[in-house]
Amino acid sequence: MPVLTGIDILGVQRFVFSSNRLQDVVGGSFLVHWATAADGALRDLVSGGNILLAAGGNAILEFSAIDKARVFAARYSRRIYDKAPGLEVVIRHRNYESGGLAQALQDVQIDLAKMKKDRLPSVPLLGLSVTASCAETGLPATEFNPSDSKPQDTAQGILSDNIWMRREQSELVKGYWQEFLKDGQDSQFDFPSELDQLGRDKGDTSLIGVVHVDGNGVGQKIKDWLSAQVDEKKDDEIVGKDYHKWSHSIDQLGQKALQAVVDRIVQSVDKSKFEEKAPLCGTPERLGFKLNKEKKSGKWMLPLRPVLLGGDDLTFICDGRIALDLAKTALGVFEGSDIPHLGSISASAGVAIVGVHFPFARAYELAEKLCSSAKQKLKETTSSGCALDWHIGIARPGKTVNDIRKKHYQSNGTSRLTCRPYILGTGKDEEETWRWLSGTLLDDPHCGIRGEVWSDHRSKVKAFAGLVHEGTVIVNSSLDAWRKVDDKLRLPDPIDHDGFIAASRTPVLDAVELVDLHLVLKDAGEEEGSKPEVKQ
Repeated sequence: MPVLTGIDILGVQRFVFSSNRLQDVVGGSFLVHWATAADGALRDLVSGGNILLAAGGNAILEFSAIDKARVFAARYSRRIYDKAPGLEVVIRHRNYESGGLAQALQDVQIDLAKMKKDRLPSVPLLGLSVTASCAETGLPATEFNPSDSKPQDTAQGILSDNIWMRREQSELVKGYWQEFLKDGQDSQFDFPSELDQLGRDKGDTSLIGVVHVDGNGVGQKIKDWLSAQVDEKKDDEIVGKDYHKWSHSIDQLGQKALQAVVDRIVQSVDKSKFEEKAPLCGTPERLGFKLNKEKKSGKWMLPLRPVLLGGDDLTFICDGRIALDLAKTALGVFEGSDIPHLGSISASAGVAIVGVHFPFARAYELAEKLCSSAKQKLKETTSSGCALDWHIGIARPGKTVNDIRKKHYQSNGTSRLTCRPYILGTGKDEEETWRWLSGTLLDDPHCGIRGEVWSDHRSKVKAFAGLVHEGTVIVNSSLDAWRKVDDKLRLPDPIDHDGFIAASRTPVLDAVELVDLHLVLKDAGEEEGSKPEVKQ
């Protein structure tokens, strides 16, 4: 009797972000990818034709008999234990009759969910009083740092098996991400392994952006498709081929989104000054910055570090100044998607812009919450597009996005001082969307607060942050007073009168917070002064 075997990785966030060192985070994410990759932990254990799904910490495999499935599970779990210490997996077998593959695919997902909920958590012995502690995680140290010439002479040179294995795989990790650089190993660019290489300016307060992108309603689309296959009693071979086809397409969609992000940065580098400083071009020009060059390799470090990539799920760390622009770029790829049997898939993004030494785990958790907030916006507006939410600064543990907004963006208990989350929108003329906020409220030359008209009135732009707390009447009277001095000062519709939309919410504070932070990247090949019609 044929058997389906489902694999699900547990505690991905806890595993990946167990260290606050960037190279260890990237190493952990690679091991998560490796654990369910056909050319990773599954290699030599199962043939490619028997893999229905292998991405994003999940795998669905086919076997001809339960004995073969159990042999695989034993060998696979041993490989995970040896090569990815600390990574936990759930494995579930499900027998099915001929013609019942679609139903079995539904059932195995339910079984995995139950097993994750009902399992007894692992409680390992984490060390004794005579055990040395890992310099990164505090767990029992078992190895010396492979990159330290004299690790025994320093406490920083001893590592737990978890961290040691990540650093042992450094070359494999580097090779995995190289495919997203156009020329691979010969590229003039590379991804940084240290936060100081992300593009931060020495002497300035530096911010990084943790960006989490996730598809909208993908799980429900899959459930609906499987239900249709069961109702139509589709042949197992057809179900298997179609399942593999759309799962592969979703995996490619995430890869295309990351590729678009990388290309966006590379195309904005001024190649004419490449030997000198490799500056990043964008609007406003004053927010542009130069890339860092690694002395050993001679390559320019992109202000971007991919962390997690699997299916419709993408997470990356970047310089805080370009985080929102890159999030928009990734979402733009999902806008035009067409997945076989599932149709178009939109996505949402959460962007946590935090201090450079803010704990990765908390920043990622915040980005996930912001992504969920953006998804909720789409549900409330019944929109089928993409959405984006962000937060600048720290967030106390346990606080929800609504808690943060009520504390910092609520006036007199009624007016909201933010319009976040934003739907991505179709263009800069579609009001109360991200493209309108970025392209019109911020950068329109006539009514944008970073445009030509407002450029000589920075103090007035900054004053908006306090005025919106006072309400519509104060904003309206202030605008009237300013226009008596300069009648060109105005805000775009529909907030030209008092800065508020329907007297209940305002995007002005959102824009003011981004005036000195949000860099809109542009192709370095564009001629100075040219303004092609593109979506902002």
